[in-house]
Amino acid sequence: MADFTGKNILVLGGSRGIGEAIVRRFAKGGGTVAFTYAGSKDAAEALAAETGAEAIRTDSANRDALLTTVASRGALDVLVANAGTLVLGDPFPYPSLRVWTSRGTCSKCFTTEGPISQRSIV
Repeated sequence: MADFTGKNILVLGGSRGIGEAIVRRFAKGGGTVAFTYAGSKDAAEALAAETGAEAIRTDSANRDALLTTVASRGALDVLVANAGTLVLGDPFPYPSLRVWTSRGTCSKCFTTEGPISQRSIV
């Protein structure tokens, strides 16, 4: 098992299903974990109590709310984008975002030059 001690981790959409498993895994590995949820307050509170993670109510379809939540976590070591949303148009229209080529591992990601600083994306 990997050691996540001292790592600041944010899981977007972490209260149920795959997101819940991701939160449990990072918490078990010693990470400082926070996760967002939109409507499953009881599930989120139960998971937070069981794992020591922080549950943050945030609608991932609301760009401003999402950016505020991510920025409030400080420098992230890991950001997991697991929330299921439907956003029409470009959800992150900032010039500091790097769009990777088709050979990259994601289509859009934050860079350390932008308003949100992190070192890893899972």
